[in-house]
Amino acid sequence: MQAASGRDAPDRCPGAVQVHAAADGGLARVRLPGGRLTVDGLHTLRAAAAALGDPALELTSRGNIQVRALRPGAETELAARLSAAGLLPSDTHERVRNIIASPLSGRDGLGDVDVRSVVTAYDAGLCADPALAALPGRFLVTVDDGRGDVTPLGGDVGLHGDRLTLAGTPTTARGHADLLLRATGAFLAERAEQGGNAWRLAELTDGPARVAARLDAAVDPRPVNNGTGPAVGWTPQTDGRAALTVVVPSGCSPRRSRRRSSKPRRERSSSPRGGPSSCRTYRWQKLNPSKPC
Repeated sequence: MQAASGRDAPDRCPGAVQVHAAADGGLARVRLPGGRLTVDGLHTLRAAAAALGDPALELTSRGNIQVRALRPGAETELAARLSAAGLLPSDTHERVRNIIASPLSGRDGLGDVDVRSVVTAYDAGLCADPALAALPGRFLVTVDDGRGDVTPLGGDVGLHGDRLTLAGTPTTARGHADLLLRATGAFLAERAEQGGNAWRLAELTDGPARVAARLDAAVDPRPVNNGTGPAVGWTPQTDGRAALTVVVPSGCSPRRSRRRSSKPRRERSSSPRGGPSSCRTYRWQKLNPSKPC
């Protein structure tokens, strides 16, 4: 059986170790599972960007951070700095830690469940399984606390409360991080059976139904509640400092990045020169950990 997708090459999504050669230099993308970045982590990123490339940090549509204009070979020092700060727990899995979660879950009294522990457990399980390093860099996990702010992003696998979603489609399966990990493995198994070249679950023939069947579940016609949630949340840590949580749902974004350059904008994307970019990027107006943007 052939995959629904006709892709015949691996995706080129950049990471912090696997850097993309953009027109302005190396481009590194640092994954922030759940879109959460501590003050110390922000300081590390700002210092690394200033020392190794463009001091301005970019925010992607999946709530990750990009560092641009890296000098040749600077990715080695960048990876070392990120590892020391706990921002790079696995060199082999660093491009596949694409996890978006409800940004204010457990903080504002809304939602059905606090999903922060689910994100932590899934990320740890992902990095601990060598087989999951084979996930495409476009693979996306959504963890929605039930308010419906990130499920509409159509993650390949996700939770809406405790209900499993596949390519945004609800299923009968219920669980937590362990279920997400099983669903992720089921995607890889189905992907291999259908040719092994799909980047997203929706590209597989009958993807949601087939992956659900591997979990002894089925697609569930009952809809989930999809609402609108905030893109950025600032919350105090136990020491009184602010922590930044970022998610960028469709139609809710920070200020789009603007650069002073004579080069065509398309050449500054993370995609191959002249090709479409699949991950919109934005620049924060401010990156000051002492106060919100």
